[in-house]
Amino acid sequence: MVGQDTRIPSVAVTGALGNLGWKLMVHLAQNNMVKRLVALDAHEPDAGRAAVLVADTQAEVEFVRCDLTDWNDRGWREAIARVDAVVHFAAQNPFPEASWDDAVKSLDMVLNVAQAAADGGVRRVVFASSNHVMGRYKDREEPVGSGELRTDLEPGTGTLWHTGKKPMDSTVYAVSKIAGERACRTLGSRSGGKTTFACVRIGWCQPGENSPKTLSAAGTPTQESGAGVMDAETYERTDRWFKQMWLSNRDFTQIFERAVEVDGSTWPGGCVVVNGMSNNKGMAWSLDEARQWLGYEPVDDVYGA
Repeated sequence: MVGQDTRIPSVAVTGALGNLGWKLMVHLAQNNMVKRLVALDAHEPDAGRAAVLVADTQAEVEFVRCDLTDWNDRGWREAIARVDAVVHFAAQNPFPEASWDDAVKSLDMVLNVAQAAADGGVRRVVFASSNHVMGRYKDREEPVGSGELRTDLEPGTGTLWHTGKKPMDSTVYAVSKIAGERACRTLGSRSGGKTTFACVRIGWCQPGENSPKTLSAAGTPTQESGAGVMDAETYERTDRWFKQMWLSNRDFTQIFERAVEVDGSTWPGGCVVVNGMSNNKGMAWSLDEARQWLGYEPVDDVYGA
C-alpha cells in the first residue's frame, strides 16, 4: 500500500548508553527505522546525548533508568512488556577481564530480560553474545581453517592470550555469554514461536570510530599491546586472531538491524546463534549462519580489500 509505515513498531535497547547500545540507538533513531525507541540503562543520559538521540528523528524516544539485575524493578519490566523487540547489550562489565562478580550479575541481567520478554510475548529478543565463547579455538593443535569456525561446533569457552604486557583469560566473562545463549535456546523452544531469539557472537567493535588501525594483540580497548615478552610467531598469531574478528560500525548496525526485523518463523527451535564479524579475508569465523538466518551481508574487511 502506498504510504504504508514500514517502520518497526517499538524496540527496547538495554545498556543503551554503552558503546554498542548507543551506536545502535543512534542508528535506529536517525534512520527513522523505529516508531518508538526505549533506552534502558543504569544511568540517565546527559543533556547532550539525549539531544543527539531525539534530533532529526520521527521516533518517539523514551529513557528508563533501571536495574536489570533486580526482577522487582518494575520500570524495566513494564517497558519490555510494551515493545515489539528487545536488544540486550547490558553487562556489569562489558570487557573480557570481567570478574566472577561481574559475570554473575551480567548473567542475572540476561536471564531477567529474556524471561520477561518471553513472559510478555515480545516478538524478538536479540542477545549480544561474544566471540569469546569460542576463544579456545585460537590455540587448537589443529587450527581451524578459513570460514570453518561455525556456531554449531563444540564451544571453546574463554580466550587465553598475552597482550605482550600481561596474560589474559576471558573464561569468566565468556561463561555468562554461553549461559545466556543456552537460556535463549530454552525460552525460544518453550515459546512455540511466540518469542524468537537471535544470539549474535559479536567480534571486536571498538568504541567510537572503530578503525582497523587501532586493533591489536591486546584484544580489548582496556589494555595495551606489546611484543616484547612473546616470540614473533605467538605475537603474530594473537594479533591476527583479534584483528580478523573486527566488526565495523556499519556492519554492526546492519547485523543488529537484521536480527531485529527479519522473520524468524523458520528458525529451528525459535532461536539462532550467529557470528557477527565483518567480511574479513582469511578469518576462521563462518558467516554462513548469519547470512542464512538474518540475511546479513557485511561490506567491510579489516584489510581494506
